[in-house]
Amino acid sequence: MHQYEQLTVWQRSMALAATLQGEARGARHYIDRSAWSQIMRAASSVPANIAEGAMRLSPRDFANFLSIAIGSAAELHALLLIAAESGLIPADRARNAANEAKELRMMLVSLRGRILGQPSQRTKG
Repeated sequence: MHQYEQLTVWQRSMALAATLQGEARGARHYIDRSAWSQIMRAASSVPANIAEGAMRLSPRDFANFLSIAIGSAAELHALLLIAAESGLIPADRARNAANEAKELRMMLVSLRGRILGQPSQRTKG
């Protein structure tokens, strides 16, 4: 088992989820509830899956939960780009959050490789 609270990727994913929660609360009229709901589910899924996987007994189980977190980070990245284009979130803030989601995804890929004892994997964009 791992101390997930000490993982930088968990800390950063928690911070991003909290930032987006604040962004949703600050949105005038909470314009598109379904879009915000999907963004928040994807954002909260990243740290939640890191935490759940870290409590599993085998490295392979942890790696599976990291794979789910990777998928959620990719989903979040895409949703934030859509939010920027549609005006749901101011473009500069949405793109900054999307870049953070992309970085989290790359960090998770690296962590998953280390957990499985694989050589360092570098992913493009």
